[in-house]
Amino acid sequence: MVWGQLLVGALAGMAAGAILAILSHLAPRFGAGNFIQDKDIPTLFGKPISRREAYLVGMFAHLSLSAFFGLLFALFVEIGWFPGFLYVPMLLFVVGLTLVVGLVVMPLEGHGVFGRKHDAWFMVDALITNVIWGHLFLLLARLWMVR
Repeated sequence: MVWGQLLVGALAGMAAGAILAILSHLAPRFGAGNFIQDKDIPTLFGKPISRREAYLVGMFAHLSLSAFFGLLFALFVEIGWFPGFLYVPMLLFVVGLTLVVGLVVMPLEGHGVFGRKHDAWFMVDALITNVIWGHLFLLLARLWMVR
């Protein structure tokens, strides 16, 4: 097993997630606004927490999931399920990733299945964001795996 490739996958995934997090903070400054209205009292394991704590937990979860999915893609390349760090396998992976996030992660975060608690277009936004994550991931992974 190529441990370096797996490490690059995890780091590229986390870095792509960090870039998207930074862009999500810059977008409102240019008039994009925040499309998720948080009206619920934030809780963690049933205990109320502050908005700052909720933000930190959310960032940790976002970056952890980004690293995990980057590692998972690299693992799929390593075991031969994907032929390499290419765009078509990444697009297939991103569709699967969006389904997992919509069915598992979003309900756990309180957004409902496929984000239906917010609006009908929430999953379209999630798919577009995941495609951007995939492109950033491939760019960084290819850059860092120069042989």
